[in-house]
Amino acid sequence: MIKHFKTILLHNRALAIGLLVTGFFVSIMEGLGLGLVMPLLEGIKGQASSGIPFPFNRISAFFSGMNIIERVRSVALFLVIVTVLKGIALYLNTISVCRLQMVVTKYYRMKCFDQLMEVGMGYINKQKTAHLQTIGITHTEKLGALVNIVGGLVPKIFTIIVLMVMLVLLSWKLTVVSLFVVALTSILLRTIAHKAEKAGKKLTKSIKDINHAMLNVLLGMKVIRLFRREGDISKSYENEVDRVNKSMLDLVKTRRSLQPLFEISGVIGLALILIAGSFLMLSSGKGEGLAVILTFILIFFRVLPPALSFNQARVDIKGDLPYYREVHQFIETQDKPYLRNGSKVIKRLHKGIEFCAVEFGYNPHETMVLRKVSFKISKGAKVGIVGSTGCGKSTVVELLLRFYDPQRGRILIDGVDLKHLDLYSWRRCVGVVSQDTFFFHDTVRANIAFAKPNATKEEIEYAAKQAYAHNFIQELPQGYDTLVGERGALLSGGQKQRIAIARAIIMQPDVLIFDEATSALDTESEEIVQKALYEVGRDKAVITIAHRFSTIYDSDTILVLDSGKIVQQGMHKQLLQQGGLYSRLVQMQAVETQNADVLS
Repeated sequence: MIKHFKTILLHNRALAIGLLVTGFFVSIMEGLGLGLVMPLLEGIKGQASSGIPFPFNRISAFFSGMNIIERVRSVALFLVIVTVLKGIALYLNTISVCRLQMVVTKYYRMKCFDQLMEVGMGYINKQKTAHLQTIGITHTEKLGALVNIVGGLVPKIFTIIVLMVMLVLLSWKLTVVSLFVVALTSILLRTIAHKAEKAGKKLTKSIKDINHAMLNVLLGMKVIRLFRREGDISKSYENEVDRVNKSMLDLVKTRRSLQPLFEISGVIGLALILIAGSFLMLSSGKGEGLAVILTFILIFFRVLPPALSFNQARVDIKGDLPYYREVHQFIETQDKPYLRNGSKVIKRLHKGIEFCAVEFGYNPHETMVLRKVSFKISKGAKVGIVGSTGCGKSTVVELLLRFYDPQRGRILIDGVDLKHLDLYSWRRCVGVVSQDTFFFHDTVRANIAFAKPNATKEEIEYAAKQAYAHNFIQELPQGYDTLVGERGALLSGGQKQRIAIARAIIMQPDVLIFDEATSALDTESEEIVQKALYEVGRDKAVITIAHRFSTIYDSDTILVLDSGKIVQQGMHKQLLQQGGLYSRLVQMQAVETQNADVLS
């Protein structure tokens, strides 16, 4: 954490220096304002300034020769001037703290966001989405609040130092007595801070859990209502709310116990000062009189509020420590998987793609998902991939898009290992349409142009026409400017797939991947989408992961996967003649289709 804050302060030196300078100036004005009490007390008692310690004697000397009326008026004027200067400095200090807080919050939010953009998909898939969101937004705000806490303490710390120096100059003996009370309070403070840290850990976990619960509800709303689980889910969410409230209450009780403790300590300190003062000063006969005691008490009580703020901040920081740790653990790079980007830029696919004895497992210590998979896809060829659920079909796509790297074997693009290619240039060559297509809560136009933000109106409409989407888009309420809803909720399945095709082809990619793109569609929608797929797939390397065999029967090559291995390979008719797994899968689907027709 210190490393990151050093970086921030180095890049924002002016803000940091301004914060320190204004904080120091506030403390000097505070001390000067308290020092003005001494001339008033002297004027009331008629006491000479020779027996007053430095620097109070210097302040008193400025008013020497004035009667009590003149002193009151002059002190009043100086108090106004000092207060105004202190107020201006405090305002500038507050603005500096606020700006630095925003800088720190932005720094950590961008660090977390950049981590999300760079870390391997394996790490992302193992995390709860709501937890990552909580760390990137809520916890980073706590780090910004840390700057607010520490920055707000700067003038208070300087004030404590200045006032403590004034106390020592007034009477070092009484200062020792007051420090004795401070020492006892600090011992109790350590226990409170430890409890605050434990309470903070519980609150951190409960906040992540309630965010996760809410996200699950939002994503699973249809399922919840379909199975009439509203009551159960509401009760479960209420339990999460109660856990957050209990954790928050425990933390608040711990944090707020500090103020009464300090008030009690302050009164005890005052009593000890009065008792000690009666022995050390009033009977000393050394010129240290009531004016010194009263000034000491006044300064002592002015020390207590900033001291309380300082110790309150210690407890608050301890309570928020789990937030800071989670953010820094997330942005650390040593314990996370990353895909090293290659340097070779690819603009077009010229020859084709080849998998060479590829082996891969999502968890290295578990069974491999793909085992010695080898095949070739020439540019312009159409390849279908089929197999039962869990055989590794989608994993082939994820490796080809380089979301992961194989543990063994190579993936060659025009003869070059995929690991050596610039990842961003390669992905510009690939268009993907999947069964579960993601849409942003934006317009149709924005969703199509997401792959090419600078696309012109003509390019967007041309892509939509190729995808057989242009006609129905024009019939939408606002045409291309119609909002599609969260995850495309306001569109039908067929409409979403055609818009997804338009988005995939707007970059005119050389490789098209259709990952069960029509499996959830009705027959009419499937025919339209299939027609679109056929049109856009000309002269491109097309990979189709099929659930319905009607989508791949005309493929140049069909790969049949079983338990991570290619068990058959060939054209549709050849594979039917061979028998084996492909033939069984086709027959099973034919039976399912016949049964569905009978039932309908």
